[in-house]
Amino acid sequence: MKFTSDTYPELVVHDLDVTFHKGLADVTDKNTTEALRGLPTELGVRAVGGRPAKEAAGM
Repeated sequence: MKFTSDTYPELVVHDLDVTFHKGLADVTDKNTTEALRGLPTELGVRAVGGRPAKEAAGM
């Protein structure tokens, strides 16, 4: 799934091992996706579409 961070385009979420580059991050882990959705709105992180790769989803 793709995420964007307009507020902090180079945001690094160390606990989730996610780094945004130019405001974008591609996340393949379902648990990480759910955790990013739960971040405070002040960080400006939101899902913008896409699906995790089948391998990462455990299929």
